[in-house]
Amino acid sequence: MVTQAQMRATRRYAKRHPEKNRLYQYRSNARTFIKHYANKDDLTKLIALAQEQKAKLSD
Repeated sequence: MVTQAQMRATRRYAKRHPEKNRLYQYRSNARTFIKHYANKDDLTKLIALAQEQKAKLSD
């Protein structure tokens, strides 16, 4: 069980770091999609996108 103080601290952190929070949420959504909803075609496309992005970041 989470204490009231911990809940307030979590809300304060989220309010002060909106960009980090957004990235955590995007990452979580992507993992959920891959684990529970993606089919073979989706995964193939996602892998291709990830490889392209990785190549861009390497340059």
